[in-house]
Amino acid sequence: MQKVIQLGDKGTPTEVVEALAPNPLSGHPVTRVRRQFVHPAGLVNAGIWECAAGSFEIPAHPSHEMCTILEGEAVIEHDDGSRLPVKAGDSILIPKGTRNIWHVSERIRKIFMCCFEPE
Repeated sequence: MQKVIQLGDKGTPTEVVEALAPNPLSGHPVTRVRRQFVHPAGLVNAGIWECAAGSFEIPAHPSHEMCTILEGEAVIEHDDGSRLPVKAGDSILIPKGTRNIWHVSERIRKIFMCCFEPE
């Protein structure tokens, strides 16, 4: 039987991981990921991600990710140097393979859904 899954703080996470963001560039960007859904084949996962102030680089995003910023703000720097400011209420799509640098000015929190391609 299928059921609707509640995300957010009231939902029961399947996994909580706290770690320093990959490739930190400045500050101390510690992230906390609450995965609240993981597809049995691992092709989709969803949950809540938050990060403390600091900057970090993602050389190639591992999945297609859709997210909505719940709190805080950041500036996402693209490979060509252009910048995209994001704040609470903004929704973005990060294509697989995208290189970007996150400049988090204050704690940021987002709800996300990542879609991975089968190998």
